Amino acid sequence: MKRYYEHRGKDIFLTAGSVRDLAPGVFGILAIDGGAQGWSVVHIGPEGDAVDLGGEYHFALPEEALEFVRELIDMMAPEAPTAETGS
Repeated sequence: MKRYYEHRGKDIFLTAGSVRDLAPGVFGILAIDGGAQGWSVVHIGPEGDAVDLGGEYHFALPEEALEFVRELIDMMAPEAPTAETGS
């Protein structure tokens, strides 16, 4: 199982596989014990190293983990210019 999402130009993969299946620069939502133990969130660095973004915290549902990743990306990404502000 592997599903792809995109948020603000960042790739997010939901997978039952391992981090070895993910390319550098992407976010991963990984099933723990097939999802029975929850879901973890990782970011794959430029050298292919995985950083656990949830620490000891795991999500019960993949949708919760996806929302967490989207919020992280929103905090990292500068606000996009709007037609009203022009900047």
